Amino acid sequence: MTITFEPLHESHFPLLLKWLETSHVKKWWDRDVRYTMDLVREKYSSYIKGYKLADGIKKAIQGFIIHNNQKPVGYIQIYNAYDFPRSKPLSSLPESLGAFDIFIGEEEALQQGLGSKAILEFLKIYGGQYSHIFADPDSSNIAAIKAYEKAGFKRLVEQKDTGEVSMLKGLPSRNEALATIQKLIKERYSEAKAVFWAGSVSTNQGTSASDLDLVIVFESLPHAHREAFIYDSWPIDAFIHDVDTLRYFFEESRTGNGISGLCYMILNGREVTSPSAFSKSVKTLAQEVLNARPAIWDQEQIDKERFLITDVLDDIKHPVERAEQIASAARLLEALGQFYFRSQNKWCASGKSIIRYLKDDNPALASEFVAAFESLFQSGDARAIETLVTKILGPHGGLLWDGFRSDAPAEWKAFDENKILAELKSREPIFHHSEKFGKTKQDIENQMCDEFWEVGASGNVYTKQDITETLLERYNDRDYQDTWEAKDFELTKIAPDNYLLTYILIQAKTRVTRRSTIWRRINGDWKILYHQGTVIDGGNL
Repeated sequence: MTITFEPLHESHFPLLLKWLETSHVKKWWDRDVRYTMDLVREKYSSYIKGYKLADGIKKAIQGFIIHNNQKPVGYIQIYNAYDFPRSKPLSSLPESLGAFDIFIGEEEALQQGLGSKAILEFLKIYGGQYSHIFADPDSSNIAAIKAYEKAGFKRLVEQKDTGEVSMLKGLPSRNEALATIQKLIKERYSEAKAVFWAGSVSTNQGTSASDLDLVIVFESLPHAHREAFIYDSWPIDAFIHDVDTLRYFFEESRTGNGISGLCYMILNGREVTSPSAFSKSVKTLAQEVLNARPAIWDQEQIDKERFLITDVLDDIKHPVERAEQIASAARLLEALGQFYFRSQNKWCASGKSIIRYLKDDNPALASEFVAAFESLFQSGDARAIETLVTKILGPHGGLLWDGFRSDAPAEWKAFDENKILAELKSREPIFHHSEKFGKTKQDIENQMCDEFWEVGASGNVYTKQDITETLLERYNDRDYQDTWEAKDFELTKIAPDNYLLTYILIQAKTRVTRRSTIWRRINGDWKILYHQGTVIDGGNL
């Protein structure tokens, strides 16, 4: 019996409707409601988004489909016990109190002990945010009461007037975090050479919902990956690397988004494994990357970001509706925070970490930043946001709209192979079109990739320099005759922006060779990467 839980989705509604109208469920669950698909959708659509309206206020609730051996068998939901009215007000109960509801929908799954096992497994995974869990089954629902008791619930009192039994289960506090991590390493990552523990829990600032953030470094891996799971009642977020994958991700961050999270996790995190020369080398690598700073934004990139921020600010100041204003503000928060850092050639962050980075770099601005967005989200007043944007963009030219232009790279264009074939045919035979591409040394070199090489009909290998020198001699020879015919072209795409072109070349009406050229498209232009000529049947017609 393997029990798992899948978050409720709209695709589950037909199954939910079937279960809710099954007699053994109807007896205890919404017995006075005749469910239709519209009613199921009306009630449970918000559950998919994680809330239910109570007196017009969104209250958190999570719904899940219960699976037994990958087959859906029932439904369970969890929420704060104080958020929704019950038959009697709750009193003298723990402050951190969750509540849940469950039913087994498939008749064939009844009387197998599934209920108690599902409850135990579910609370182990999703109950950690509460110290206690409350249940109030109908006093005549003997099967449910027994299942709850089997799952560790204790009876508090039987409410004669409501016909319910109040039951309570205390949840064990999570194991000490460091002990959990050490146990996890021993069981799951015993070959790791270094483990760094970062995040709020590592600095004693975690909440009941915090996870354990780990960077786990091996000597060698086929590829890096990230995995999230529940272990020993703790949510684990693990970043799995070796030194080569770290070096790759560091460089990608440095030249790309400028987000330094992984470096800081290694440098500021607690080293769980014993310090070693290996872990020191990992820290040294992270520090070198931070010292190198992210790639500098040029003026073109700064202007592009100024324009995007100006555009979003305009949407915030003049929204079609409140919902769109909130969405635009959420987008602006990250874009504006990242602009502040990247425009100064500083490492930045994403999401919630932006505020922490701002507090460390400029506490006064961080306070203004939070206050401006808080004012907008609460009241819709955009004046503080506009002031904030003006301040951050000011040193770099301010708001930008009128006159902005950003050209897409020339290669951002779809090409069909017929057009490519026609274009490359017009360039073959290579180096025989001086009237098009020029005769100077620079003209010749511009037609070739830096790593160009050629295998001649003789089998000899020629470099870019060899070809350049030969062509300069040819172009300066007034007696040189250039008579040729090319035919039977075939084109094969061998990689993005890389094409193999083959054809037959007849020179001076007597010499016949089969030619192969690899063409590469770079910044919208075609360059030759490789060329080969092979004599056919002795090379004579």
